[in-house]
Amino acid sequence: MQIGEFKKQFKFQEEKKGYVGTEREFFLTRRGIIVPLAQEVLEHINDAQCTYELSACQLESRTEPCQIEKLHCHLVNCEKVMVGAERKLQFERSHKSVAPFDMPLDVFPDPSGRYGTIARTISVKVLRSACRIIGTHVHIGMPDHETALRVYSGVIQKTDELCKIGDNSRGERMKLYKDVTPEYMPRAYTSWEDFQAEMIQRGCESDPRSVWTLIRISVHGTIEFRMFDATSRIEQIVEWAHTCHALCEKYIE
Repeated sequence: MQIGEFKKQFKFQEEKKGYVGTEREFFLTRRGIIVPLAQEVLEHINDAQCTYELSACQLESRTEPCQIEKLHCHLVNCEKVMVGAERKLQFERSHKSVAPFDMPLDVFPDPSGRYGTIARTISVKVLRSACRIIGTHVHIGMPDHETALRVYSGVIQKTDELCKIGDNSRGERMKLYKDVTPEYMPRAYTSWEDFQAEMIQRGCESDPRSVWTLIRISVHGTIEFRMFDATSRIEQIVEWAHTCHALCEKYIE
């Protein structure tokens, strides 16, 4: 793959520079027991802002890219959708970052078959670790490739610090995250060619989404922060987002 083709996978947008988006994962439960309800819940909601995960016992609620000042409102609106679904389908959400060892390991039947392929190619131990953890991801929009690389190279210096402020599980989620992704720490790239070379080495050149480092340059045209635990508190998500946004702003110009 030529470097130009590789770079085209990353959809940066000048007009969304500095915009914020979040992905909020949660477990699905009935009477306090985690159950594989994802397909049933999604069929009821039918909302692009709610989507599936590898585990059929999890879902993810997304906010649309917005200015940082509007994030709280977007999170509240997403919460209203989920509360309505809970009442209609009689389930609950759990925001505990780590599920019990004996939770179901059902994999969501995604249309592309990607998750089924992943489940067949990893060990049961890794699959169990992947299914047992949920988190909160923060995206900060980047205007172009070079800005994204510069910002990424700056913010990864704060990875350990961000892990500390995002830890609600006393390190338990991060321990399992390392089982799923042994090469979890982001490294600096000297150029996009250097970035591509690492993706080739990892076998992910055509699917950069398969690299789950704690901070990554996302194909969505963002810097993505993946170290934060799950939380039931919207205010905590907003606080994390402000921290990531301010950190990116230091390098974005």
